[in-house]
Parts: sequence; C-alpha cells; structure tokens
Amino acid sequence: MPTVALYVTWKQLGFFILLYLAALQNIPDELYESASVDGGNKWVQFWNITVPGVRPASVLVTLLATITGANLFTEPYLLTGGGGPDGASASPVFIMYQRGLLQGNPDVAAALGVVLVIGVLMIALIQKRLVGGKED
Repeated sequence: MPTVALYVTWKQLGFFILLYLAALQNIPDELYESASVDGGNKWVQFWNITVPGVRPASVLVTLLATITGANLFTEPYLLTGGGGPDGASASPVFIMYQRGLLQGNPDVAAALGVVLVIGVLMIALIQKRLVGGKED
C-alpha cells in the first residue's frame, strides 16, 4: 500500500502545486510591503498573509485528495494485481468491483457505494470546517 500511496501522490502532485502557485500569485504584493513597513519579519508575513491567502487552495487540495483517495481503483489493481497479498491494498472501489462483478452481488456493491459516498461527504464536511476557517 505505501507504493500505491507514493504513486498516487506523485501523480497528483503537479496539479496540487499548480493550485498553490495560482493561489500564491493572487496574494497582492502590497500586503507584504505593508507588513514589512509595520515591522513584520518573514515569519509573521508567512503566518498572517501567506497562510490565509492560500487557504481556499488548501481546502480544495484536501477535498480533492480525499475524494481521489476514496476512489482508487486503477492504481491498486494495476500495481498489485488485484488487491495484493491478503487484500492489503484493496480500496473500497476495488472491493465494490469484486463483490459486484466478480462475485455477482450487485446489491452488496451498491450498498458499499452508498456508504462510501456518505463517508466521503462526511469527511469532506469535516475537512471544510477544520481547514476552511472563516469565509468572508
């Protein structure tokens, strides 16, 4: 499973970096100039300007990473040949595939899908509240 996680991280990293780059470019330079005139060092500027400025990108990245992590199918299937030893790298979507198509239980697969959607929505709402902070 660590190999699958490393591969998925590497695959998504470029997109996430572009999101953060766009967020950093949207922070006005005047904020940093004002902070330096007021006597703020780089550390104060980072925590009071940069971190709040990239907060929307952080919310988006955490939500996309959660959704991507919950919907893994191709990577574990191709890298481990169907779940690895003892199903160590089996993802929820892969288990739905096994139960629904290979074992002929579409009702169980559908129930797992509904539970997966509800679980991802709950995790996404919790992350939005924790990472999202105060919206203007």
